[in-house]
Amino acid sequence: MANHMPPIPRDHDEASFSEIVPIRSGKISLFKSPLFIFGIVTAIATVLLFGLMQGLISAQTPQARYGVFRSLTMVITAYLLMLTLFSVYVYSRTDRKIWYFAFPIIVICILLTPPFLRLFIFIFREILPGGANLTKSPIFFNAFIGMFFGAGLMEELMKSIPVLFGAALTVFAVRMRGGIPPAIFELLRVRGPLDGILMGVASGAGFIFIETWDQYVPNIVANVFKATKGNDLGAFGLGLMLLFPRVINGLAGHMAYAGIFGYFIGLAVIRPKRAPMLLLIGWLTASILHAFWNSVGTIWDALNYLVAAATVVALIACLLKARQIEASIFGRGAETGGSIIVGASGPAHGMAPAPGYAPVPPPVSPQWGGGPPAAPQWGAPPPPQWGHPHAGPPVAPPPPHHPWPHAPAAPGEAATTPMQPSAVAPGLSLHVAGANIPLVPGARIDLAAIPALGERGRGMVAEVSVHPRHPGVIGLKNAGAATWYARLRDGSVQPVEPQRNVRLAGGISIDFGGGIQGAVVG
Repeated sequence: MANHMPPIPRDHDEASFSEIVPIRSGKISLFKSPLFIFGIVTAIATVLLFGLMQGLISAQTPQARYGVFRSLTMVITAYLLMLTLFSVYVYSRTDRKIWYFAFPIIVICILLTPPFLRLFIFIFREILPGGANLTKSPIFFNAFIGMFFGAGLMEELMKSIPVLFGAALTVFAVRMRGGIPPAIFELLRVRGPLDGILMGVASGAGFIFIETWDQYVPNIVANVFKATKGNDLGAFGLGLMLLFPRVINGLAGHMAYAGIFGYFIGLAVIRPKRAPMLLLIGWLTASILHAFWNSVGTIWDALNYLVAAATVVALIACLLKARQIEASIFGRGAETGGSIIVGASGPAHGMAPAPGYAPVPPPVSPQWGGGPPAAPQWGAPPPPQWGHPHAGPPVAPPPPHHPWPHAPAAPGEAATTPMQPSAVAPGLSLHVAGANIPLVPGARIDLAAIPALGERGRGMVAEVSVHPRHPGVIGLKNAGAATWYARLRDGSVQPVEPQRNVRLAGGISIDFGGGIQGAVVG
């Protein structure tokens, strides 16, 4: 006979097995934590550094000691840069995996190899006025001009190349994503300003690594070794004294410049009308800050404090704004306090609503079109799934905690107050593969049910949902597993990730993947 007695509640005064042995807990995911990766790297670096120190002491010849010293400086440089990157990663609150840093670091390390580096040097230091005749001048104006071309414009362009590539993947997503595996495509593309900053600071870290470990430290070691007639340990000490400030300077130097430019590259992705201007602003801003850092010492060394502080402030401002944009447009990491006042779109805590949304009080009895039955409310059963007359149990609409991105108005179109629920999206429909599907709030659309698509549409499911705070606004929720790409009325491309919405309006087109295109008409 089945035992229908309720389970005995556990004694909360007693520690459970998973509390005593946390690694065995089924409610934590140790291997998905970025701190786990950083911790393992820390453990490896610690053992390596102790071993290299012992190797340096026991080496018998200057050549042997120099080989060990090179390895030691490589580990220290890489670890300090990873520590800085990890801090930016955690503070950004991105939904990216920590592996997102790998691509820009690899690209910049390749670009700093002689074949590519010579090309940049030829253009910016031989054709353009960035040569040593200006950069080494004791006159500020001459030094600034030389550094602006020979260091600022050249190096910031180099560091921006992986970010520009990632931005291009998003802008031309409809045409490019078919030739790249989806996992790789997602790992490389830049969706907005926050992605741009992350790629930028990673590219700056790669630049610092190569420039410090492979150029500046070996050069000073060689010069001191020669000047002291073979005092290699003294040369190593001065090499380390140079290594630490160059790496620690990352957030006030190369990583900051590249992060600022990356912010504007990401901004150009979501604001394509002003893309050329935004790219130019980002490049010039990063290059000017870089040139000032390299040249103000000709006036007074203490001015470097001011330049470093201004650079850090600019980077932090870009990072905070990028987080706020992520929350208001893409619906990630919304905040209502601390350093960001309001993250999610729409009104909150007395703030003005985001563009395209005006506060609409919830109606007492919202009707659809005036006469037909009321539109489904949050938590109410939706109409049957489109295309399946014998659909199963209704699926609840998306929960109200997913903020929506909104579709910008078409060029020359004045901003309007959102429609009242009785006039929500009159006549809007989705035209795909010869089918014209009415976009009724609460409807569930399965593209596999369209005869012309069949198996090609398997897994491509959408839900027409009502905005939780603005009942007069509807959107299309991605209820499948793959990311869509919506081209909005201003020409920008917006990724629509699983469980996210795109605001519906006539003129929007959607790439569902697999060559399936849809258009919102009405």
